[in-house]
Amino acid sequence: MITMSPRARFLAALRVQPTDRVPIWDWVNHPALYQTRLGQIPKYYDGRLAARLSISLGLDACWVPDGGFMGLPSARWEWQDDARYTDEWGTGYQIGAGSWPLAFPIRHPIRTAEDWNRLSDRLPDPDAAWRSEFARDALVEAKQEIAVVAGIRGPFSSAWMLMGLEAMSLALFEQPDLLNDVFRVTADFWTRCGLRLIEQGADAIVVHDDQGSNDATIFAPTRFRQFVLPHLKREIETLRATGAPIILHSCGNINAILPDLVGTGIAALNNLQRAARMDLRAVKAAYGSALCLIGNVDATGLMPTATPAQVEQAVIECLAIGAPGGGYILATDHSFHEGIPIENVLAFIAAGKQHGSYR
Repeated sequence: MITMSPRARFLAALRVQPTDRVPIWDWVNHPALYQTRLGQIPKYYDGRLAARLSISLGLDACWVPDGGFMGLPSARWEWQDDARYTDEWGTGYQIGAGSWPLAFPIRHPIRTAEDWNRLSDRLPDPDAAWRSEFARDALVEAKQEIAVVAGIRGPFSSAWMLMGLEAMSLALFEQPDLLNDVFRVTADFWTRCGLRLIEQGADAIVVHDDQGSNDATIFAPTRFRQFVLPHLKREIETLRATGAPIILHSCGNINAILPDLVGTGIAALNNLQRAARMDLRAVKAAYGSALCLIGNVDATGLMPTATPAQVEQAVIECLAIGAPGGGYILATDHSFHEGIPIENVLAFIAAGKQHGSYR
């Protein structure tokens, strides 16, 4: 097979089509990598620099979020001090050590139906042009060399940010209509954001909707199917109808709802978290003929502490399981975060290129 461009390789793998080698991709949440490779650390996420860094590292794609991605610091938000801000939805966030480029929710605007009614009267505009700025900048920088994957939220993660996990869980029983409406409205909101990103040229969409803890799904599978799945499926199906491949990102143990998630029509599943007992071999055997799998190299236990040689062995192990038959993209099960030594990131990428060939 002829050598493919990174973009062509990545998109072919998403469609479980033949490639010259296994593509390599990950979230580069590592300020020191920006400094060493580009000579600067962006204060806020920057689509052009994200693409430039991904190209410099030899990745096949880069990730860029919607400009209003929940949890993403921005100069647009209302800042209380250097570490705390309130976003367009009214959720308060705190930037923590090691959290770049994201922040953690510390204050949630919705507790009651009255709170939701007030918020739903002044929802953010999903069609605002600034939301696609990261994608447009990355596409200019990428020059069709690498794929540009745009990130949006799903209904579950959105409700979590707006209500907090405790209030969201209580609402299952005490305010089910409220919870269902939050899921519905946020899914529709992010669908419109995703459609605009596709119109602007994004090669694929990743829907971020963490459904699992390390041990099990956060909602019981029956509750997930009743409350979350209809809205998540509608979001994915609408985006998929454009022809763009849709990736679902979910941390945690989601084994119990895998058939439901695959049934939404996603092209790919990320991140197959090892610490949450997501078994790449089992998922590959069950779904690998029709679903691209992304991830499974341990980003929390292995990548921060291993030697480069141990990283190489972990990459070889995942390639041996995921690569046969195609439809596998090499990635960690979280990100290239700043707790990982730079030499291990470079060893990961080098090992993928050395051992991932289909020739």
